Amino acid sequence: MPSQRSRIKKPFAVRLLSAFAMLLLWQVAFAQQPPPPTGAYDAAPYLGQIRNTYVYGDIWERPGLSARDRSMITVAVNQALYATYELRLHMGRALDNGVTQAEISEIIAHTLWYSGFPTGVNAARVAEQVFAERGLPASPPGASSRQPPVDPELEFPGAFQQTPYLRDLLNQVVYAETWKRAELSPRDRSMITVAVGTAMYASSEVRYHVGRALDNGVTQDEIAEIITHVTFYSGFPAGVNAARVTAEVLEARGLPLGDGRFPAAPYLDELIDGLVYGETWTREQLSARDRSLATIAVTLANYQTDQLRVHLNRGLDNGLTTQEISELIAQVTLYSGFPSGVNGSRTFAEVLEERGMPLPD
Repeated sequence: MPSQRSRIKKPFAVRLLSAFAMLLLWQVAFAQQPPPPTGAYDAAPYLGQIRNTYVYGDIWERPGLSARDRSMITVAVNQALYATYELRLHMGRALDNGVTQAEISEIIAHTLWYSGFPTGVNAARVAEQVFAERGLPASPPGASSRQPPVDPELEFPGAFQQTPYLRDLLNQVVYAETWKRAELSPRDRSMITVAVGTAMYASSEVRYHVGRALDNGVTQDEIAEIITHVTFYSGFPAGVNAARVTAEVLEARGLPLGDGRFPAAPYLDELIDGLVYGETWTREQLSARDRSLATIAVTLANYQTDQLRVHLNRGLDNGLTTQEISELIAQVTLYSGFPSGVNGSRTFAEVLEERGMPLPD
């Protein structure tokens, strides 16, 4: 029969082993979470909380996409948004998650067709630095040289008749060459393109490439997860817009949709109700009026018309006057350009007409 002393020690040992096991599980769960950059969130600690709790503690851990898939689309989106610091971080993370040097090189080349050549030049420079820091060869092993197709079958023979050179680039370079290169599969390219279209609020590109993604083996659930993931790198308006467009594509194909506000990306419902409106909008550091001012300014500057309309109405409900919103539009225009200001003015006039309110003096 064990002594009293041994009976006391045994539960303690069990508790110690349990605690040690929990520590190991915690370390495994957060092994993929890169440490926050020194000082990055000192001036905005709540942003650090969102990063740790939602971005890495939740989104990156969801089973809908592999870590490799998430790294690929994150690199592409940060290239498209010219987010140099995040791009550097996620190129390193992509290598850790199994994306090869050749694949990163190909992501850059693929993405620049959808986000512009300057983003590709910037991304190539960042890749050079990341490869050098890791002692990797400057030229990725396995990257193939350019092989222009001879007399290719044209994907869109009737496109851009008013701009023949653009039509030739689209058909003979983008689709007949880039999309056919072996460094990335058609599925990979479709995921990247849907992600970039989402981030750039490019509704027509999202509409076409969601359909193409389905044809290339990307599942409906994976598309929903791409939209949700990208939302944290390009903002909720971009995710909401992509979810709306994707729902139209899925409905046209007769695919099942749920009953929520965003049936093409249902987790957005939970995030918007919880993180956005249930948590962030209710924080006491800013009034609802101030948050409306900030949100109108951002959606105006980003030319996000649908969300601008929503938040113009919300701003009026939160106590903003028509004169204050009018002045805000003029102020933001000087920093975002006249096209966004003109769009904002036109949208605001429509909102006021719908509400039966007079235009500002």
